Amino acid sequence: MCALFGSSKKTPVIGIDLGSGFIKMAQFKNSPKGLELLNFGLLPISEGLIQEGKILRQKEVADGVKELLKFHNFLGNRVVAAVSGQLVLVKELLMEDLPENEMEEAIKWEMEKFLPFPIDQAIFDFQILKKIVVEEDNTEKLDVLAVAAPLDAVQSIVNVLKSAELEPVAIEVEAFSELRLLRFIPNFNLEENDILLVVVNAGHTYTSLNMIDKGFVRFSRTLPMGGKKITEAIAQFTGKDLDSAEEYKKNELSLLNKNDPIVQVVEPLANSLAIEIQRSVNYYFKKFNDGKVMKTILLLEGGTANLKGLKEYLEEKTSLPTGINRLFTDIAHYDPNLFTKEYLEEMAPIFSVATGLALREHPESSIEKARKSKAIKTPKKESKNIFRYKKG
Repeated sequence: MCALFGSSKKTPVIGIDLGSGFIKMAQFKNSPKGLELLNFGLLPISEGLIQEGKILRQKEVADGVKELLKFHNFLGNRVVAAVSGQLVLVKELLMEDLPENEMEEAIKWEMEKFLPFPIDQAIFDFQILKKIVVEEDNTEKLDVLAVAAPLDAVQSIVNVLKSAELEPVAIEVEAFSELRLLRFIPNFNLEENDILLVVVNAGHTYTSLNMIDKGFVRFSRTLPMGGKKITEAIAQFTGKDLDSAEEYKKNELSLLNKNDPIVQVVEPLANSLAIEIQRSVNYYFKKFNDGKVMKTILLLEGGTANLKGLKEYLEEKTSLPTGINRLFTDIAHYDPNLFTKEYLEEMAPIFSVATGLALREHPESSIEKARKSKAIKTPKKESKNIFRYKKG
């Protein structure tokens, strides 16, 4: 996986997802019976502390991180965090087969064409996907996945973690932490299945779309729409304050209730999301799959994924099978005296990125061991339905 920052092994890493609405943390440990959930937690943060993946008010965010660490029983101080936002670029490039040091420079200047900020203010990483033969001149080139992130955004995350007396083990791109978690889908091999998996991370202020094909993130896009816009639409229509509108959205709003006047107000936002998802999928087929349509599944995650009826709405509008990422509950043992299964399932889509980050140093074998033990039950019926294409 790509990493923009590196360190050594000690205690299990804590995955920390610094979102614009919440700070989320998760931590696992290896045991004789496999992977175990040590702890997880989230803390809401004030509006405007984090924008476009950059932490603007670092002391306040660091204080929030400290508060969350103090409240929960996390082990050690080693953390892996993610950089995200519309300014983070993930591009697939066709490159000459060069020595590693020359490849780094070549990718840097190739990515400059797409950067919305100066090249000296960016940090880069890349991953070689495969070698391919170009038919026109019968030459061998490399298919490379390149990543660029604003240096100040990455540095702001490092500053916050160090202010909270934490050791940054790695800062990686959100898409790769999501991919790491998806490698643990029960009875499903990302590399071998001919399927496009579209991970829709519907967050507080934006929604990221990550197209995963043959085990690689082939295309990423960030949309400037999230749960905050739905909350604001409810507040404006009802005259409620934002906190009350947020509570209504979480507890009462259902997109399945077509006759609800509030649903009619927020439905255009959900429809815009569906349209952009469909456009992105069509673009992927044209740009990366020679125009060929392939089996496609949407996987919802993020804080807005639990909006009642959103899964069914997107499935209806896009005609694509849609599920919610609840792998958080399937990959590890947990103490039922500390966590109820119902609560874990509710929190699962919110913690998908934090979980993927926390799994950075855990081998797949530890999850397989946990899954085979009696404590880990068969995946839920919904998960099976997501992959029903396997049944033809």
